[in-house]
Amino acid sequence: MRSMLRRILVIAIIGSAVSFIGCKDDDDDKEENTPITNTCATGNFCMVYDGVQKSGNATFKALANGRNRIYWENGSAGTFEQVELDIYGSAVGDYTIDTTGAVGTANIEYYSASSGVGEAVSGKVTITAFDPAGTGVTGTFNGTTNSGKLITDGKFSNVK
Repeated sequence: MRSMLRRILVIAIIGSAVSFIGCKDDDDDKEENTPITNTCATGNFCMVYDGVQKSGNATFKALANGRNRIYWENGSAGTFEQVELDIYGSAVGDYTIDTTGAVGTANIEYYSASSGVGEAVSGKVTITAFDPAGTGVTGTFNGTTNSGKLITDGKFSNVK
């Protein structure tokens, strides 16, 4: 009987030790790299252009012949950059990127004082809300420029 109690006690001690060792916190835990989420605050514009995130305040302008523009700029002089995102229509939906200015299409132009103009030749703009006088214009976009640079994670939110 004593031998059996001793075995049970030894098994209980070993089991407890294994449990505590298994729960030990490692000091070398590394935080996972969290990808940058491209969220825009109200009235803001953001995108990743050729791997570099761009963001800031944008404005909306209704231009002639049904062309609507989301305009963003940043910097001055040698660091100046801007985006003109033109939408040829005012309906919620998808607009294919092209350079014709035809109804139902869109165009994206990025200008940098240091590298010149990059015009999107393919891609898509999706308008999810179009209310310039009320809540603003909201949507997403992506594309590839005439020099092969990628425009990704594009978003504009409640731009007026």
